Amino acid sequence: MVSASGDAALRLIFGHNVQPLNMSLIPAYNDLMPELKEPSFNTVKGVHYGISYEWGPNILMWNTKVFPQAPTSWGVIYDKAHAGVVTVPDNPIQIADAALYLSHTKPDLGITDPYELTQPQMDAVVALLKEQRALVKKYWALASDEVDLFKSGDAQVGSAWPYQANTLRAAGVPVQDTIPVEGATGWADSWMISAHAEHPNCAYLWINHVMTPKVQAQQALSFGETPGNTKACAEMDAEQPGACKQYHADASSAYFASIKFWKTPVKSCGNGQNNCLDYGAWQRAWQQVKQ
Repeated sequence: MVSASGDAALRLIFGHNVQPLNMSLIPAYNDLMPELKEPSFNTVKGVHYGISYEWGPNILMWNTKVFPQAPTSWGVIYDKAHAGVVTVPDNPIQIADAALYLSHTKPDLGITDPYELTQPQMDAVVALLKEQRALVKKYWALASDEVDLFKSGDAQVGSAWPYQANTLRAAGVPVQDTIPVEGATGWADSWMISAHAEHPNCAYLWINHVMTPKVQAQQALSFGETPGNTKACAEMDAEQPGACKQYHADASSAYFASIKFWKTPVKSCGNGQNNCLDYGAWQRAWQQVKQ
């Protein structure tokens, strides 16, 4: 089995590394959030190759002492006024965050999906990210890296996950977070079964175990994620009062709709064209940014 984020799932599917799932063997599927039942990052032409179990948004986080007025736009992490105190993830999928921002600030680029970029669109995104490079104190690879950056004061604003924000607040660091006016990207992890699994029955037993409300709640609180099972909310509050709201497990459909979830960039565009850049091109573009 594999737990795959949305930026990897389609690579596994199109590479024939994982097998279709029999959803009738997974009772908890019926209790999933509607938006996670057939997401484009793990379901192809109606065939399920994964089941979404935990998710979270990429939030904008800042130190409230340095930013007494809450920023409302991702523009703050591209603003030269904040040179040297910005931090963002070290991940090619971070390109989508910049693409989402440009889809709102430069609509003439025609970006309708931040994961479906043509070469001219990618060129514009890379140009923005290269400008941002001079502002970045450090690209973080681990959540703990960003926590340390904010604790030390080396970073004051950046892209984060709810885990970092909650961890820092618990440690007394004055941070706040939001989903900006442009919306946000986000991740949802899927359990998938190898195409060559020798014991698929064991795999289904595992999936059914981790999809139960109590285990979903325990994992959410342990890793700072949000459970996909709608019945996990009560279990979260039983384990840690207020956790359901804290991790947006009771979020409205409008909140969920503001998040563009990771999916593997492929050459096929959503408009029927095949001139979008695949993940390999995204990896090369990210290296260009960091040079």
